Amino acid sequence: MARFITFRGSSTTTLSPTKTMFVSLLIVLAGGAVGYFFGLPMAQNAMKSKNWPSAEGTVTVSRLSTHTGSDSTTYGADIAYDYTVEGVLYTGSKVTFGDYSSSDPSHAREVVNRYSEGKSVIVYYNPDDPKTSVLEPGANWSSFMVAGIGGLFVLVGLLGFASSLKKVIRGTDAAPPSAPPILTIQQ
Repeated sequence: MARFITFRGSSTTTLSPTKTMFVSLLIVLAGGAVGYFFGLPMAQNAMKSKNWPSAEGTVTVSRLSTHTGSDSTTYGADIAYDYTVEGVLYTGSKVTFGDYSSSDPSHAREVVNRYSEGKSVIVYYNPDDPKTSVLEPGANWSSFMVAGIGGLFVLVGLLGFASSLKKVIRGTDAAPPSAPPILTIQQ
């Protein structure tokens, strides 16, 4: 049975198995959509990019970017480059498929140093869509991260759905009249 805790003297809310099934299906749909529409294309492009044609390019922007949230700062590499395919000028910004930001600036600094402004680079581009490009072709762990997170959400949602379905089939669909709180916090 799913339990949600609210703090500061509020009571615990218990969802019935039927409601838990509904929430589980929402988790499956959300995770599946993220994995399918964002993660899968990224992973496919990463794998296909090894066989893409290349063009000469020039780095036009190379800087460390920062994003400060309420309790932390993340660092990323802001890289842009120009390249020409069949007489058409394109601008790209992907170093790898799966570029990421981190609270540790060392990776971003390394990328910025590797692709300094004005540097000549080899750009790999999708022959079917030349505006899709990357400087470092191929897949790495971060290329599959979004698809993996989406898959994890699908798995967790399916497990919650299966567990709740079992309770519905057994006839234990009703939540107990007053479920005891899982956690008590006193201030």
